[in-house]
Amino acid sequence: MTLPFTTRPAALADLDAIVALRNAHALDTRGTPITADHWQQRAWLENGVHLATDSLVVESADGRVIGYVELSSEHPFVVHEMIGTVHPTFRGQGIGSQLVVWAEQRARQDAAKAPPDARLLLHCPLFDRDLAGQTLLQEHGFTAVREFVHLQMQLTGPPPLPELPAGMEIRPLQPTDWPKVGPALEEAFADHWGVLQYEMGEPDDEDDDAPRPKRDPAIFRPDYFNTPGLCFVAWVGDEVAGSCLCNEKTVENPRAGYLGSLSIRRPWRRQGIGQALTQTALAEFYRRGIHHILTDTDGDSFTRAYQFYQKAGMHIYRREIVYEKELRPGTEWLRRKPAEDG
Repeated sequence: MTLPFTTRPAALADLDAIVALRNAHALDTRGTPITADHWQQRAWLENGVHLATDSLVVESADGRVIGYVELSSEHPFVVHEMIGTVHPTFRGQGIGSQLVVWAEQRARQDAAKAPPDARLLLHCPLFDRDLAGQTLLQEHGFTAVREFVHLQMQLTGPPPLPELPAGMEIRPLQPTDWPKVGPALEEAFADHWGVLQYEMGEPDDEDDDAPRPKRDPAIFRPDYFNTPGLCFVAWVGDEVAGSCLCNEKTVENPRAGYLGSLSIRRPWRRQGIGQALTQTALAEFYRRGIHHILTDTDGDSFTRAYQFYQKAGMHIYRREIVYEKELRPGTEWLRRKPAEDG
Protein backbone atom coordinates (compact mmCIF):
# COMPACT_ATOMS: atom_id res chain seq x y z
CA MET A 1 0.00 0.00 0.00
CA THR A 2 1.33 3.43 -0.94
CA LEU A 3 0.84 5.94 1.84
CA PRO A 4 0.15 9.64 1.16
CA PHE A 5 3.18 10.60 3.22
CA THR A 6 6.90 11.01 2.65
CA THR A 7 9.76 9.51 4.63
CA ARG A 8 13.36 10.53 5.17
CA PRO A 9 16.08 10.23 7.82
CA ALA A 10 15.70 12.56 10.76
CA ALA A 11 18.05 15.51 11.17
CA LEU A 12 19.06 17.67 14.11
CA ALA A 13 16.81 20.41 12.72
CA ASP A 14 13.85 18.07 13.46
CA LEU A 15 14.60 18.03 17.19
CA ASP A 16 11.71 20.29 18.26
CA ALA A 17 9.25 18.50 15.99
CA ILE A 18 10.31 15.05 17.20
CA VAL A 19 10.07 16.10 20.85
CA ALA A 20 6.62 17.58 20.24
CA LEU A 21 5.52 14.39 18.45
CA ARG A 22 6.79 12.06 21.17
CA ASN A 23 5.14 14.18 23.86
CA ALA A 24 1.83 14.28 21.97
CA HIS A 25 1.88 10.49 21.82
CA ALA A 26 2.92 10.20 25.49
CA LEU A 27 0.21 12.60 26.67
CA ASP A 28 -2.32 10.45 24.83
CA THR A 29 -1.06 7.08 26.08
CA ARG A 30 0.23 7.83 29.57
CA GLY A 31 -0.98 11.32 30.44
CA THR A 32 2.42 13.01 30.87
CA PRO A 33 5.29 14.21 28.64
CA ILE A 34 8.14 11.79 27.98
CA THR A 35 11.04 13.93 26.80
CA ALA A 36 12.48 17.41 26.30
CA ASP A 37 14.99 18.85 23.84
CA HIS A 38 18.04 18.33 26.03
CA TRP A 39 16.94 14.84 27.06
CA GLN A 40 16.33 13.79 23.46
CA GLN A 41 19.70 15.09 22.30
CA ARG A 42 21.44 13.32 25.15
CA ALA A 43 19.60 10.08 24.40
CA TRP A 44 20.80 10.20 20.80
CA LEU A 45 24.36 10.72 21.99
CA GLU A 46 24.30 8.15 24.80
CA ASN A 47 22.59 5.48 22.68
CA GLY A 48 24.78 6.04 19.65
CA VAL A 49 21.89 6.96 17.34
CA HIS A 50 23.25 8.26 14.04
CA LEU A 51 20.26 10.10 12.64
CA ALA A 52 21.29 9.70 9.00
CA THR A 53 21.23 5.91 9.21
CA ASP A 54 19.35 4.98 12.40
CA SER A 55 16.17 7.06 12.18
CA LEU A 56 13.17 7.66 9.96
CA VAL A 57 10.74 10.58 9.92
CA VAL A 58 7.29 10.47 8.34
CA GLU A 59 5.98 13.80 7.04
CA SER A 60 2.47 14.77 6.07
CA ALA A 61 1.72 16.58 2.81
CA ASP A 62 2.05 19.94 4.57
CA GLY A 63 5.48 19.07 6.03
CA ARG A 64 4.47 18.13 9.57
CA VAL A 65 6.40 15.38 11.35
CA ILE A 66 3.70 12.82 12.14
CA GLY A 67 5.77 9.68 12.63
CA TYR A 68 9.22 8.87 13.88
CA VAL A 69 11.34 5.83 14.71
CA GLU A 70 14.91 5.41 15.90
CA LEU A 71 17.06 2.34 16.33
CA SER A 72 19.95 1.93 18.73
CA SER A 73 22.40 -0.82 19.54
CA GLU A 74 25.90 -1.28 20.88
CA HIS A 75 28.69 -3.79 20.60
CA PRO A 76 28.28 -6.73 20.09
CA PHE A 77 25.03 -5.77 18.28
CA VAL A 78 22.96 -8.74 19.44
CA VAL A 79 20.04 -6.51 20.50
CA HIS A 80 18.56 -3.45 18.80
CA GLU A 81 16.04 -1.23 20.56
CA MET A 82 13.32 0.50 18.61
CA ILE A 83 11.56 3.67 19.79
CA GLY A 84 8.67 4.62 17.52
CA THR A 85 5.90 7.19 17.60
CA VAL A 86 2.86 8.10 15.50
CA HIS A 87 0.84 11.25 16.14
CA PRO A 88 -2.53 10.32 17.69
CA THR A 89 -4.49 12.06 14.92
CA PHE A 90 -2.77 9.97 12.22
CA ARG A 91 -3.25 6.51 13.70
CA GLY A 92 -4.85 3.75 11.64
CA GLN A 93 -3.27 4.86 8.36
CA GLY A 94 -0.43 2.35 8.16
CA ILE A 95 2.30 4.66 9.46
CA GLY A 96 3.11 2.51 12.47
CA SER A 97 3.52 -0.59 10.29
CA GLN A 98 5.80 1.34 7.97
CA LEU A 99 8.00 2.37 10.90
CA VAL A 100 8.19 -1.17 12.33
CA VAL A 101 9.07 -2.69 8.95
CA TRP A 102 11.79 -0.09 8.39
CA ALA A 103 13.27 -0.67 11.87
CA GLU A 104 13.35 -4.44 11.43
CA GLN A 105 15.01 -4.17 8.03
CA ARG A 106 17.55 -1.71 9.40
CA ALA A 107 18.33 -3.98 12.37
CA ARG A 108 18.90 -6.94 10.06
CA GLN A 109 21.52 -4.91 8.19
CA ASP A 110 23.69 -5.03 11.33
CA ALA A 111 23.63 -8.84 11.54
CA ALA A 112 27.17 -9.09 10.17
CA LYS A 113 28.47 -7.02 13.10
CA ALA A 114 27.25 -9.54 15.68
CA PRO A 115 28.94 -12.84 16.59
CA PRO A 116 27.97 -15.34 13.88
CA ASP A 117 26.30 -17.76 16.28
CA ALA A 118 24.48 -15.16 18.41
CA ARG A 119 20.73 -14.90 18.73
CA LEU A 120 19.67 -11.50 17.35
CA LEU A 121 16.75 -9.61 18.88
CA LEU A 122 14.69 -6.47 18.31
CA HIS A 123 13.22 -4.85 21.44
CA CYS A 124 10.59 -2.16 21.83
CA PRO A 125 9.28 -0.81 25.16
CA LEU A 126 5.65 0.34 25.39
CA PHE A 127 3.51 1.64 28.24
CA ASP A 128 0.56 -0.44 29.36
CA ARG A 129 -1.99 2.13 28.15
CA ASP A 130 -0.61 2.09 24.60
CA LEU A 131 -2.96 -0.65 23.46
CA ALA A 132 -2.76 0.29 19.77
CA GLY A 133 1.03 0.06 19.88
CA GLN A 134 0.91 -3.33 21.56
CA THR A 135 -1.51 -4.66 18.94
CA LEU A 136 0.74 -3.34 16.18
CA LEU A 137 3.81 -5.09 17.56
CA GLN A 138 1.95 -8.34 18.06
CA GLU A 139 0.78 -8.21 14.45
CA HIS A 140 4.43 -7.92 13.41
CA GLY A 141 5.55 -10.96 15.40
CA PHE A 142 6.63 -9.37 18.69
CA THR A 143 5.86 -10.93 22.07
CA ALA A 144 5.88 -9.39 25.56
CA VAL A 145 8.90 -10.68 27.49
CA ARG A 146 9.29 -8.40 30.53
CA GLU A 147 7.36 -5.87 32.57
CA PHE A 148 8.85 -2.89 34.34
CA VAL A 149 6.87 -1.01 36.98
CA HIS A 150 6.84 2.72 37.71
CA LEU A 151 6.26 3.62 41.34
CA GLN A 152 5.59 6.79 43.28
CA MET A 153 5.17 8.06 46.83
CA GLN A 154 4.29 11.26 48.64
CA LEU A 155 6.56 12.21 51.52
CA THR A 156 4.50 13.45 54.46
CA GLY A 157 7.48 13.92 56.77
CA PRO A 158 11.21 13.35 56.95
CA PRO A 159 12.15 9.66 56.83
CA PRO A 160 13.97 8.14 59.79
CA LEU A 161 17.72 8.42 59.83
CA PRO A 162 19.31 5.32 58.31
CA GLU A 163 21.09 2.76 60.43
CA LEU A 164 24.39 1.95 58.76
CA PRO A 165 26.29 -1.30 59.05
CA ALA A 166 29.47 -1.01 61.10
CA GLY A 167 32.31 0.62 59.20
CA MET A 168 30.07 2.08 56.48
CA GLU A 169 29.66 5.72 55.50
CA ILE A 170 27.28 7.34 53.02
CA ARG A 171 28.57 10.44 51.25
CA PRO A 172 27.36 12.58 48.33
CA LEU A 173 28.88 11.56 45.01
CA GLN A 174 31.80 13.65 43.76
CA PRO A 175 33.07 13.57 40.15
CA THR A 176 36.40 12.31 41.42
CA ASP A 177 34.60 9.25 42.87
CA TRP A 178 33.51 7.98 39.47
CA PRO A 179 36.51 5.76 38.66
CA LYS A 180 35.31 3.55 41.51
CA VAL A 181 31.57 4.25 41.41
CA GLY A 182 31.13 3.63 37.67
CA PRO A 183 32.59 0.11 37.63
CA ALA A 184 30.75 -0.73 40.87
CA LEU A 185 27.47 0.40 39.29
CA GLU A 186 28.07 -1.74 36.21
CA GLU A 187 29.04 -4.72 38.36
CA ALA A 188 25.83 -4.45 40.39
CA PHE A 189 23.60 -4.06 37.33
CA ALA A 190 25.22 -7.06 35.62
CA ASP A 191 22.77 -9.24 37.57
CA HIS A 192 19.72 -7.66 35.94
CA TRP A 193 17.48 -9.24 33.33
CA GLY A 194 18.45 -8.41 29.76
CA VAL A 195 22.09 -7.48 30.46
CA LEU A 196 24.81 -9.01 28.31
CA GLN A 197 26.17 -11.94 30.29
CA TYR A 198 29.25 -12.78 28.25
CA GLU A 199 32.60 -11.05 27.97
CA MET A 200 32.87 -9.24 24.68
CA GLY A 201 35.88 -9.67 22.41
CA GLU A 202 38.07 -6.81 21.34
CA PRO A 203 37.44 -5.35 17.88
CA ASP A 204 39.74 -6.18 15.00
CA ASP A 205 42.23 -3.30 14.83
CA GLU A 206 42.78 -3.95 11.15
CA ASP A 207 39.13 -3.38 10.32
CA ASP A 208 38.11 0.26 10.49
CA ASP A 209 34.45 -0.78 10.45
CA ALA A 210 34.77 -3.21 13.33
CA PRO A 211 32.37 -2.61 16.23
CA ARG A 212 33.91 -0.84 19.19
CA PRO A 213 33.67 -2.34 22.67
CA LYS A 214 31.46 -0.82 25.32
CA ARG A 215 32.48 2.46 26.91
CA ASP A 216 34.79 2.30 29.90
CA PRO A 217 32.57 2.45 33.03
CA ALA A 218 35.37 4.25 34.91
CA ILE A 219 35.09 7.30 32.64
CA PHE A 220 33.02 10.00 34.32
CA ARG A 221 29.46 10.30 33.00
CA PRO A 222 27.80 13.69 33.64
CA ASP A 223 24.34 12.22 32.96
CA TYR A 224 24.57 10.32 36.26
CA PHE A 225 25.74 13.43 38.08
CA ASN A 226 22.84 15.63 37.05
CA THR A 227 21.82 16.79 40.53
CA PRO A 228 24.79 17.50 42.79
CA GLY A 229 24.05 16.60 46.39
CA LEU A 230 21.30 14.09 45.47
CA CYS A 231 23.56 11.24 44.40
CA PHE A 232 24.90 9.12 47.25
CA VAL A 233 27.58 6.46 47.60
CA ALA A 234 27.93 3.89 50.37
CA TRP A 235 31.61 3.41 51.24
CA VAL A 236 33.38 0.80 53.34
CA GLY A 237 36.82 2.28 53.66
CA ASP A 238 37.79 3.14 50.10
CA GLU A 239 35.54 0.45 48.57
CA VAL A 240 32.15 1.19 47.00
CA ALA A 241 29.37 -0.99 48.41
CA GLY A 242 26.51 0.69 46.53
CA SER A 243 25.06 3.94 45.28
CA CYS A 244 21.80 5.78 44.66
CA LEU A 245 21.86 8.43 41.92
CA CYS A 246 18.81 10.71 41.95
CA ASN A 247 17.35 13.62 39.97
CA GLU A 248 15.82 16.73 41.49
CA LYS A 249 13.08 16.85 38.84
CA THR A 250 11.66 14.73 36.05
CA VAL A 251 10.42 15.43 32.53
CA GLU A 252 6.91 14.24 33.29
CA ASN A 253 6.63 16.29 36.48
CA PRO A 254 9.15 19.08 37.21
CA ARG A 255 7.98 19.09 40.83
CA ALA A 256 8.68 15.37 41.31
CA GLY A 257 12.07 13.93 42.21
CA TYR A 258 13.43 10.70 40.81
CA LEU A 259 14.94 8.01 43.01
CA GLY A 260 17.29 6.41 40.51
CA SER A 261 19.99 3.82 39.87
CA LEU A 262 19.91 2.18 43.28
CA SER A 263 22.60 -0.49 43.09
CA ILE A 264 24.29 -2.70 45.67
CA ARG A 265 27.27 -4.86 44.81
CA ARG A 266 26.68 -8.55 45.40
CA PRO A 267 28.98 -8.97 48.47
CA TRP A 268 27.07 -6.21 50.27
CA ARG A 269 23.48 -7.23 49.60
CA ARG A 270 20.95 -8.19 52.29
CA GLN A 271 22.67 -5.93 54.84
CA GLY A 272 20.31 -2.95 54.80
CA ILE A 273 22.49 -0.80 52.54
CA GLY A 274 19.76 -0.27 49.95
CA GLN A 275 17.40 0.92 52.68
CA ALA A 276 20.07 3.22 54.12
CA LEU A 277 20.80 4.78 50.73
CA THR A 278 17.09 5.20 50.01
CA GLN A 279 16.40 6.86 53.36
CA THR A 280 19.37 9.17 52.86
CA ALA A 281 18.07 10.22 49.45
CA LEU A 282 14.48 10.66 50.65
CA ALA A 283 15.67 12.80 53.55
CA GLU A 284 17.50 15.09 51.14
CA PHE A 285 14.45 15.28 48.86
CA TYR A 286 12.33 16.29 51.84
CA ARG A 287 14.90 18.87 52.98
CA ARG A 288 14.73 20.43 49.51
CA GLY A 289 10.95 20.57 49.62
CA ILE A 290 10.50 17.79 47.05
CA HIS A 291 7.77 15.51 48.38
CA HIS A 292 6.54 13.67 45.28
CA ILE A 293 9.03 10.90 44.43
CA LEU A 294 9.08 8.63 41.37
CA THR A 295 11.13 5.58 40.40
CA ASP A 296 10.93 2.52 38.17
CA THR A 297 12.27 -1.01 38.31
CA ASP A 298 12.00 -4.49 36.85
CA GLY A 299 8.64 -5.92 37.86
CA ASP A 300 10.24 -9.36 38.35
CA SER A 301 13.66 -8.21 39.48
CA PHE A 302 16.18 -10.91 40.36
CA THR A 303 17.20 -8.75 43.34
CA ARG A 304 13.56 -8.21 44.41
CA ALA A 305 13.81 -4.43 43.98
CA TYR A 306 10.06 -4.25 43.30
CA GLN A 307 9.21 -5.51 46.79
CA PHE A 308 11.89 -3.30 48.33
CA TYR A 309 10.34 -0.12 46.94
CA GLN A 310 6.89 -1.17 48.08
CA LYS A 311 8.20 -1.70 51.61
CA ALA A 312 9.63 1.82 51.42
CA GLY A 313 6.08 3.13 50.91
CA MET A 314 5.91 3.39 47.12
CA HIS A 315 3.06 2.09 44.97
CA ILE A 316 2.69 1.27 41.29
CA TYR A 317 1.09 3.87 39.06
CA ARG A 318 2.19 2.68 35.60
CA ARG A 319 3.66 -0.35 33.84
CA GLU A 320 6.06 -0.57 30.90
CA ILE A 321 6.22 -3.70 28.76
CA VAL A 322 9.24 -4.83 26.76
CA TYR A 323 8.29 -6.48 23.47
CA GLU A 324 10.76 -8.69 21.64
CA LYS A 325 11.14 -10.22 18.18
CA GLU A 326 13.75 -12.77 17.25
CA LEU A 327 15.58 -11.77 14.09
CA ARG A 328 17.91 -14.77 14.05
CA PRO A 329 18.09 -17.87 16.26
CA GLY A 330 21.32 -18.70 17.99
CA THR A 331 23.21 -18.57 21.26
CA GLU A 332 21.51 -16.41 23.90
CA TRP A 333 23.71 -13.50 24.98
CA LEU A 334 21.25 -11.84 27.36
CA ARG A 335 20.74 -12.72 30.99
CA ARG A 336 17.35 -14.38 31.33
CA LYS A 337 17.62 -15.82 34.83
CA PRO A 338 19.39 -14.94 38.09
CA ALA A 339 23.07 -15.69 38.49
CA GLU A 340 23.54 -18.94 40.38
CA ASP A 341 25.12 -17.19 43.33
CA GLY A 342 23.04 -13.98 43.00
